[in-house]
Amino acid sequence: MHDRGVPGGGSEGRDRKRRPAWPASRNGRLGEEIAALYLQLVGYEILARNARCGPLEVDLIARQGRTVAFVEVRMRSSRSHGRPEETVRWAKRRNILRAASVLLPRLGLPPETRARLDVIAVEREALGLRLRHLPGWMGPETR
Repeated sequence: MHDRGVPGGGSEGRDRKRRPAWPASRNGRLGEEIAALYLQLVGYEILARNARCGPLEVDLIARQGRTVAFVEVRMRSSRSHGRPEETVRWAKRRNILRAASVLLPRLGLPPETRARLDVIAVEREALGLRLRHLPGWMGPETR
């Protein structure tokens, strides 16, 4: 006999105690959507999403005036592994810059266009989301 409707009976009682899983891919897509909306709200034009250059990928490419931002988006639900932007390691930054050097000429922009690497960090909090836009971000590591 299955104890549906009985508090603590069956699997229903156990499920209420656990927080539902939030798949990483869903978290990433949501973070990218939030970042794209933010960029548009502050005046950027989104040129590309998930732009690929061989095995390399850039989450967002956005333009504001003469500047093109190659944007890495990081969304986290906790700080147990540090702030989201701290998870963008040196190798990832190097790969984005490599991809940018190939993708920038393909965008057909004027030669005076400047390029930079931005990070958008999105954190899920109890009362909503916190977003940080870090233009020209290269992080604490230097190599």
